Amino acid sequence: MDVCAGGTINAGATSITFTNHHKVPCNITSCALPGFPKIPPPVTVPAKVGSTPGTITVPLNPPPTQTGDYEYTPDCCDLETNPVIKVQ
Repeated sequence: MDVCAGGTINAGATSITFTNHHKVPCNITSCALPGFPKIPPPVTVPAKVGSTPGTITVPLNPPPTQTGDYEYTPDCCDLETNPVIKVQ
């Protein structure tokens, strides 16, 4: 899931893989999704290297069971609103 765009996961997912297309690391400084790792410290998605986006797989413990939209805050995106993780 693009760190600046958000995306969809299924209920019961055990992890989310974020990608970062910026030349600088991107910190996720808050996340409303139950089971997301405790913040602080922020979750850092590495910077892209050449044309290869940076990636990190974040474990979800426990896996989310409640469908809905969960906002999170990345510090590298020029957005008017924060992206959303949609659990379906």
